[in-house]
Amino acid sequence: MMALTIIIRNLLSFKNHRKSDIRFVRNFFTFGIEKISPMRKLLLFPILILAPVLIQAQPWFDVGVKGGIGTSFMYNSQIFDDQLIVHKFKPGYAFGAKLGFNFIQEHQLTFDVMKSSFKQGFTYRPEGWQGSADALREITVGGLDLLLMYRGNRNGTYFEIGPQWSTYSKVKYSDNGGDYISPLTPDQLVAKSNFGLALGFGGYILGTDNFGITTGLRFNYMFNDLASAEGRDANFPILQPTGKTNITNNIGIMFVMEMNFDFGYLVSPTCGERKKLFVF
Repeated sequence: MMALTIIIRNLLSFKNHRKSDIRFVRNFFTFGIEKISPMRKLLLFPILILAPVLIQAQPWFDVGVKGGIGTSFMYNSQIFDDQLIVHKFKPGYAFGAKLGFNFIQEHQLTFDVMKSSFKQGFTYRPEGWQGSADALREITVGGLDLLLMYRGNRNGTYFEIGPQWSTYSKVKYSDNGGDYISPLTPDQLVAKSNFGLALGFGGYILGTDNFGITTGLRFNYMFNDLASAEGRDANFPILQPTGKTNITNNIGIMFVMEMNFDFGYLVSPTCGERKKLFVF
């Protein structure tokens, strides 16, 4: 609502300029826009639209530390089609830091750097297996997540969405049903990086004027194949020849807690005060 008011006020005040000024601005932008590429036009127009808001807004920065626990799900259609292995949920975690830039109270961009680890278990019965319980295979992947999120804040709650880029540096593999990966090592089964989409929601629970604690849920879906080229040849994560190769998309859900401290006000800090359930 504040953004809309600012835009309307600027449009109304623009009518008071002399016609020669308006003609100059029009010719300047017409000439300039004709000289730039279509991709840059796409970036320029949102900036021009938001410029009146950003100029008169009262932005500030915040930093925070965050962590979470959850689980993940390696989706591969073969698992459901052939049922050679069955998913078994295992815990995962993430922790890291966040830097946020707040345009106004309702709109924010955040950059998260998170060290993460997720684990997937599978149960199955190998050929000739004599055990009373199914064999268990566990795959643990650790790495670093980088997220650029848009966050909308309203009435003490938030919704966020943005891209996620992950690098995987450590892979652990255990299987009490046999060795199905030799001569490969666990690190060779998984791609070095992945790209996906993350979204979440939650609320501002408690805090002071410039310090707050939030909790929420975050989901992510990775677009690219979790398996490397060698992993696909080994039919990861089934690790049994089926005559098929399907990509494996990792899906995650996590309960996240975040502690934020507002700083770097460019104007009065009162715009940084968000509604919280408890205020001290």
